Amino acid sequence: MLRRIPVTPLVCLVILVSAVFATSVNAAGPNEPLEVLLKPDNSTLTPVVQTARSRNTISRHSSKQAVWVCPPPPMGITKVKAIPACAPPMPFNMCILPQPRAGQWDMSAQVFFARSRGKIQWPRQSWYYSYGWNQDVDFNDQLGLPAHQVLAQFTAKYQFRPNWAIRGSLIRSDFNGDGGGQSWNNWGFYFGNQWFTNTWGINTKWEHGYYRLGLVYDAVKNCRAAVSIYADWVHTDDKIGVNCSYCGYQTSVFSKGGDSAMVGLELQKCLATTRNGGTFSLDNKAGVIFFDNVEGWDVQAGAKYSVPLNYGRWGYMKGGYRLIDLKKSQPDLIFNHALEGGFMEFGFIF
Repeated sequence: MLRRIPVTPLVCLVILVSAVFATSVNAAGPNEPLEVLLKPDNSTLTPVVQTARSRNTISRHSSKQAVWVCPPPPMGITKVKAIPACAPPMPFNMCILPQPRAGQWDMSAQVFFARSRGKIQWPRQSWYYSYGWNQDVDFNDQLGLPAHQVLAQFTAKYQFRPNWAIRGSLIRSDFNGDGGGQSWNNWGFYFGNQWFTNTWGINTKWEHGYYRLGLVYDAVKNCRAAVSIYADWVHTDDKIGVNCSYCGYQTSVFSKGGDSAMVGLELQKCLATTRNGGTFSLDNKAGVIFFDNVEGWDVQAGAKYSVPLNYGRWGYMKGGYRLIDLKKSQPDLIFNHALEGGFMEFGFIF
């Protein structure tokens, strides 16, 4: 009995050898000898590195902020030169109000271009000669004090808590003038129980002091705005000296100081931020003065431009309009005066 030959495995083996031989011949080329085809390849395979696609890197923080595009890196070996760095995105539409943090100082100096006016009746309801009328002595027309004066105010504020600060300010100035017969009542005025002929030879000097010290509480405080309430102790010191060499060297000196209180509201609001980081903002204050027979106002409206410095510090410049109006009335005198006009202020937060 004949043995059956396994045909199927033989056929599969022949097909496999033919396929391997054909692949080697195609890879080496038709002209290469068989030894090359059968020789093992000991060369090291070089890994293929996939080159990253060149594209611009876009840094986006939000849909409302500015987008900065970085240039792609140079390909291959190029001449060595500086490559501009990609700056971080700057939120141009984000307005941040510069404010002192806890432990920082806010120091400023203000130049006040003031228009001065005022009247004094001292003693009050005095009857002079036989005419029987009361006379208010005008600062400008009769005392000859200058109608315009440049004053200086210095302010220091210390933020000892995130929402609490202590602040003090002072104005000290001297006004000098002469009567010179400028009043409609050019034949004289009554001042301190003395009669002065309103003509040449009258010299006057007004020494004025205005001091404030108090607490500031930031009732509303965020990145864009701040609403503060302040309460101050107000001290005023006024001295007016009148002398007349033409009238026989008459001299009369009025001197009066007083202590009052002030409560007020302060509003600061950021308006815009520039490309260099500077900030435009509103800065308004309004305070009411009362107590010790005194009533008055200290109102200030202005705008401020702040420039960032290093380590969280700021420098700023402010300008606007200001009014200081004080009225003091008591049984022996009436004393009213006002200072109003534009101002410029320079300061630092550090």
